[in-house]
Amino acid sequence: MKIAISRCGQSLTQAVTLPKPYSWDLRCAGRGTCGRCRITLLAGRYLVAGKELCVTAPTSALACQTTLLSTEGLIDVPPRAMCVPNGQIHALWDGPPLLKRDECVVAVDLGTTTVAAVKIRNGEVLASASCYNQQSRFGDNVISRISQAATPATLAAMQQAAVTSINDLLAELVADDAQRLAIAGNTVMTTLLWGIDPAPIGVMPFTPPLRVFPQRRADELGIALPGATPVLALPAIAGYVGGDLTAGIHECQLAPFEMLIDIGTNCEIVLRTNDGLFCTAAAAGPAFEGAAIPSGSRAVAGAIDHVQPDWSYSVIGGGAPNGLCGSAMVDVLYAGRHAGWLNACGRLQADVLGKRYRRDGNLQLVAIAPGVALSEADIEQLLKAKAAVYAGILSLLEYCHCPVEQLQRIILAGGFARYLDLDHAIAIAMLPRAKTHIAGNTSLAGAARLAVNPNIMDELLAIIAEPKDVPLNMIDGFENNYIDALFLP
Repeated sequence: MKIAISRCGQSLTQAVTLPKPYSWDLRCAGRGTCGRCRITLLAGRYLVAGKELCVTAPTSALACQTTLLSTEGLIDVPPRAMCVPNGQIHALWDGPPLLKRDECVVAVDLGTTTVAAVKIRNGEVLASASCYNQQSRFGDNVISRISQAATPATLAAMQQAAVTSINDLLAELVADDAQRLAIAGNTVMTTLLWGIDPAPIGVMPFTPPLRVFPQRRADELGIALPGATPVLALPAIAGYVGGDLTAGIHECQLAPFEMLIDIGTNCEIVLRTNDGLFCTAAAAGPAFEGAAIPSGSRAVAGAIDHVQPDWSYSVIGGGAPNGLCGSAMVDVLYAGRHAGWLNACGRLQADVLGKRYRRDGNLQLVAIAPGVALSEADIEQLLKAKAAVYAGILSLLEYCHCPVEQLQRIILAGGFARYLDLDHAIAIAMLPRAKTHIAGNTSLAGAARLAVNPNIMDELLAIIAEPKDVPLNMIDGFENNYIDALFLP
């Protein structure tokens, strides 16, 4: 997409508004570390990463680190530098049917990376939609968001970004007749949406400013529904264990020695033993949600969802691939180790890859499909994500003196888990070997149940009083578990 620009004193990502429905992909909050906003400068004079440049030939640059100095300029913005705030949810959840009531309600799963919503009437989902959380321009994880919210102006901008994401989905759902909206999200996301500074969550002892969020009116939050429409939020358990896990616990009704794992940017884990409920959270990062990886994608049409060791792959909706979703990335780690073109440290083996190996400057890449490749840096992010999940699981089990063999069942929640090849996830040491059930998006399910029947709030409040929060940095052995899990078996 070629865009003519006029003189400005800000970075291009701040000064240039992309045509709707596109927005800049700023996973690193504009710090120049994620590389997602890489564009081509075609004409003009610029300040690029502190150095003045007069463009005489097409030149690559990061838009967030580039300022136009001349009166006019011309840039080319590729699709990978943009977020498209639309996409269908291909699977919701497995659970009891919703209460049938003749009123239209909306449920929202407000994730750090992805926002999902459904429109419901008479217990049936009439429409669904999802998008990237526009808050991602303030950072791709909750720690970055907490840091960015330090000033009232930025806090207000972050709240508005989340509201805009929700409003985009409401428009797509044609939900202007909704009589109630319920939201489930991690503690930081819900706190920001309510316009409250989440700073206490970022420092020991990680105490949230509130765990129970008072009911608000749509017009108070800026949500595009009739002004008096009530907006409800699921209560949070702890600073890093939010309403999304409260929803999952309510949906799954865990029995002793069952574990619920909600795999997202913030991987939340809860285990029931004979001594009660214990929970923790691991910072998995956004890689498996399609962020922080140049060829990454959400699980939408055009994304590769599975890759086999023989290089065959499948694409959601068919047609040519335009990226890899999280389940395909797990497959790539498995396929690479199985076929020998990835070593235990995640390094590419050029002699095994042959023509699929290539270099781009300092980057070493493996070609997965036409136009879709992963670099060693991408693979490093994936290894960190899978290690965080595995180390979180093992460490909580160790804290509760529960051997893996004692687990009766693991329940996997979240949209990413729906597409996961469990054998591959076990083989790369992302999940332990145990009886596993994939439950779908239990966070969205819990929000839907609350939207349909607000009377369950008392049950949700009882849930948040039960678990013991166990921060991973307080568990002996977590660091060793994490380091061990960085390797591919």
